[in-house]
Amino acid sequence: MHVYRCAECGRQFETEGFASRCPSCRCKVLVHIKGERRRAKSCSGNCGPSCSCGGCGH
Repeated sequence: MHVYRCAECGRQFETEGFASRCPSCRCKVLVHIKGERRRAKSCSGNCGPSCSCGGCGH
C-alpha cells in the first residue's frame, strides 16, 4: 500500500501500486508519504551527457 499527497490540491490518497498522477486534479507532482520507495534505474554504462542515474559520472 502506498500513500501520496498531491502538491497542487493537497489531497492525500492510497494506492496498491505506484501512482503517477493525482486522481482528483491530475497533477503529476506527488509526495510519497508511506510504502516502499521506487528504486532508481540502474546505469547501463551507455549514458549520454544528460544522464541522471548518478552512477556513471555524467
